[in-house]
Amino acid sequence: MESSTLLTINMSFIATTWNNGQYHTSGAGYGIKISLENRERFFNPDWQTVILHLNGYDPPVEVNVAKESFWNRTCGELISKHIGLWLQRNNCARWPIRQPHQVRMKVIGQREFKVELI
Repeated sequence: MESSTLLTINMSFIATTWNNGQYHTSGAGYGIKISLENRERFFNPDWQTVILHLNGYDPPVEVNVAKESFWNRTCGELISKHIGLWLQRNNCARWPIRQPHQVRMKVIGQREFKVELI
């Protein structure tokens, strides 16, 4: 396990829900927006994927982070149709403009996060 990961186990941070502007019942187009600060603190550019344990959703979801859009200065979204399905199951698939739902992300292992709606 990497030393930087050892320092962050059990630490948590707040992120927000994200949608690409199209609300698909398939869950496509949804994600979790990570701030640049939290991305730099809790994510590693050497990782290919992260595992999200979405509260009340099984199985855990593997999300690609080995893409330029996750690491650029304007994006930073973890995108997966399973996040969209999870949001739909929790009646959180829509929100007012510029008022996304908040989620708490807790580091539970290397590349693994527990995610709960707040």
